[in-house]
Amino acid sequence: MPKANLAVVSRNSAPVAVREETLLARHLRDIRKSHSGFFSVHLHLSALQAANRKPHFIRIAANAFDPLLKHPDASLFVLFNSDMALVCRDVPIGEIDLAIAKVRALFNEDPLTAGEEGTFEDRLTTWYDLSESEDAATFESVVEELATDAVKNAKGRGGLSHLNGTKGMGGRPLAPANLAAINQQLQGTPIADLVHRQTAVRIRPGGTGDILFREHYVSMTDLQQRIAPGINLFGSTWLFQYLTETLDRRLMAITARRDFTRDGGAVSLNLNISTVLSNGFQTFHRKVENHADKLIIEFQVIDVFADMGAYAYARDSLQERGYRVLIDGLNPLALQFFDPGILGADMVKINWGVEFRGSLPNGRVADLHDVIRNTGKEKIILARVDSEEAIKWGAGLGIDRFQGRFIDPLAQTISAKGVTGITM
Repeated sequence: MPKANLAVVSRNSAPVAVREETLLARHLRDIRKSHSGFFSVHLHLSALQAANRKPHFIRIAANAFDPLLKHPDASLFVLFNSDMALVCRDVPIGEIDLAIAKVRALFNEDPLTAGEEGTFEDRLTTWYDLSESEDAATFESVVEELATDAVKNAKGRGGLSHLNGTKGMGGRPLAPANLAAINQQLQGTPIADLVHRQTAVRIRPGGTGDILFREHYVSMTDLQQRIAPGINLFGSTWLFQYLTETLDRRLMAITARRDFTRDGGAVSLNLNISTVLSNGFQTFHRKVENHADKLIIEFQVIDVFADMGAYAYARDSLQERGYRVLIDGLNPLALQFFDPGILGADMVKINWGVEFRGSLPNGRVADLHDVIRNTGKEKIILARVDSEEAIKWGAGLGIDRFQGRFIDPLAQTISAKGVTGITM
């Protein structure tokens, strides 16, 4: 395994019991005798508005610092409360300023970024010169307080489940000690009855519509009750990732038995990028290759940003064999940071949320129109639609493809009339 700096290890493979605050405190102790040249930047992302503190936004913000981590003495720590701490030496200030500018651009409408960098009004960043004893002592005190808060927060919430958007998933956290047994249980437990379906539709003028595809997914709440009652499967992002690769194989096995000749509609599957690059997917492809044009593979945007190279390879491989690729998990706020059209996917899901109710500033509306035009409105689906307001919001931006519980009755009506064609 190639040598990795502390930031890469802590962000991608830290055991659940080791928290970023602990790693940061340990790192500060390690460099205490040689503080010369070291400095730190504390990004106070915990002060962002709630709508902007969603995990995938924090992940995108962290990715802005990836170019810095090529320096041997640069480490980034993403803390429990969404704050970040960059600790480095011999890194050009211009490179750090560029990374921070990207973060400001991501959250440019949040009050936190209103102050100009380097002024007293700058609430986003605090810089510490660790070669100065006073600054070093102050920052160590801040980290110690954050570590204490992290422990209290974990105890109060039963592990790390709050980091994964899994409210209501109680129980003991998933840990390496019980992962193997749960994984074995998953491999041998029937799950076909846990596969749910939700339809995406295109709404035409006059209220008519077409079925685009039916997304097949496993109810994670039901799965927890069946294979691991009393254990929070979402207690660790990294261990759960391993578990979902087994779940992917089970879902592919169920899909491979589908009679595509009898049911001509398109089907979408949520899979990990690592699954698509595995031998298991090659076996799946041999069974369904004659119907690949009826299969849509959905990737979560967090999975995409975690390894853009792996995503590009998986996307090209799928598209060359006739599959279509869909990127799921985008949020309208993210569209001000990047154009999803650059991902080269066949479709993109934008998730509706309550924070987007009401009118948007004219500048934001214009930006969204530009992104939708550049991406192609025929590629965009507004997901998690729970109200007529969401449909009107999307229609106002030129979107006519929708998915969500508010759409389900319409989808049932369309299906009852025998309309199953794909209008993409």
